[in-house]
This record gives sequence, C-alpha cells and structure tokens, in this order.
Amino acid sequence: MNIIDVQYTQISKYLIGEIVSKRLAENQIIQLNEISRITDISRFKVNEVLCSLSKNEILKFIPNTGYFLKPLNLKTIQDTFKTLILLETKLIESIDFDDFDFESNLFFLNKLKKEEHIRQYLDLNLTFHRSLRLKSTNTTIEFFLEQLYTKLFFIDVMVHIDLADLKAILDRKFELLESLRNSKKHSAIYMLKLIWEDHLQCTTNAQRKFINTRV
Repeated sequence: MNIIDVQYTQISKYLIGEIVSKRLAENQIIQLNEISRITDISRFKVNEVLCSLSKNEILKFIPNTGYFLKPLNLKTIQDTFKTLILLETKLIESIDFDDFDFESNLFFLNKLKKEEHIRQYLDLNLTFHRSLRLKSTNTTIEFFLEQLYTKLFFIDVMVHIDLADLKAILDRKFELLESLRNSKKHSAIYMLKLIWEDHLQCTTNAQRKFINTRV
C-alpha cells in the first residue's frame, strides 16, 4: 500500500467514524481544514481524497461551497450491490482454489462472529472478502472492487445497518468456505451471490428504518 492509499484509507475511516458517531450526516458540509488538522495530512492531499470520494459518488461537490455527504437512495444502494456481485463472482470464477487457505479464511470468520462493534465488523467483513481473492491477477477488477468496497462501507454506516442482521447471515459465509475447501467452485459462487443479496436486504431494511426515524 503506497502513501496515497494510506491517506485515502485514513481520511475515509475518519469520515466513517464521524458518521457512526452521528457528527456527520447527509448534506452536511465537510470541514477540510478540520480533517487536515486531525489527520495531519496536508489540505492539498485531503482535497484530493475528497475529490476521489466524490467521483465514487460518496460525496458531492458544490463549487465555492465544498464537499458534502451525498444523500442515499435505493437505486444507488441496489446498483452498488449488483455491480459488486457481478465483479466479485467474475473474479472468483477466474481463481484457482486448488491450494485454498481454508484456515486463514476461517480465522477471519471467527473474528467476525465475535466482533461486537459495527464499524470493526464492516471492516473485517471486507477483509474476509479480500482474502478470498488473494490469488487474483486481474488488477483492473481489483481496482473497481476496492472502489465498491469503500462505497459499501459508507453506505452501511450511513443507514446505520444493524449488526445483528449481518451476523444472521454468517452461516452462509461458513458454507462458502466449505465449498471452496471441497473444490466446489460453482456452489461457492452461488453462495457468494446469496451472501451479497442477503447483505443488500439488511442494508435496504436499515435504510427504510433510518428514513422512518427522520419523518
């Protein structure tokens, strides 16, 4: 990971923390100077990262005003998951799992099972999905997947997704690992689709509840 990636991750995690703690909400202006001061990253670099997040449709930019957390809608959520399913399953199809590291992936799942904080859970969950594709050589799909992972992280914290709902679909992840360990790739890909579809359901349910609380 290069210095730009580190700064991108650092600023993204700072913003995610602000959303989780409810100090940052939709349509609220993002204080560039404050981020620079707290993260000790130059204003120029902070602006670069915010611009990148804007291109990823997480933030919106208004000239002469600044960056804001972009409001979510159901189509944005659905499109993010549909694209994620398409790309991640395509990547898994291309990977040779003959010497699949079952134990390392099982370690991530057991950590997920014990995690009690939503922000850490979401982070670990993406780490688990990354571990499934460690042998990938398709850098183009890898790049777009990372963009989608970041977008999904923001979406889930913005709708204040329920940790219990996410944990309810953990069994599918264990089934996915068993399929890969037994070289049943088609079964594993089917299970991967179900995992993301269930996650989408959790996210849309959380969005509906979140909208209702604001009415």
